[in-house]
Amino acid sequence: MGYRGSRAALVLVAGLLAGSLSCGHASADELYELGEYLSGDCTACHQLEGRAPGIPPITGWPVEAFVMVMVAYKEGERDHALMQNVARRLSDEDMKALAVFFEKQGQ
Repeated sequence: MGYRGSRAALVLVAGLLAGSLSCGHASADELYELGEYLSGDCTACHQLEGRAPGIPPITGWPVEAFVMVMVAYKEGERDHALMQNVARRLSDEDMKALAVFFEKQGQ
């Protein structure tokens, strides 16, 4: 990831985590429920049990790491055509909601 892309991703992640970007004032419960609703596309490949051959588990990741990876896919900084397409469809709030949902699945 280049300096400009890295900086933009970090600024976006910091804003998401602070709740200052498009997430408004969604509560943790609301984010979890939205993430659960959106998770079907993810769990088609990434199993909740984390045991899909050749596909990395996404449960239990810290919210910050999950969002940063999704932003990198969305901006084309990580190379995987399917994941880039998925990430480009997600809003900032969607990414944070998925991160909240999947973080809790690993607990």
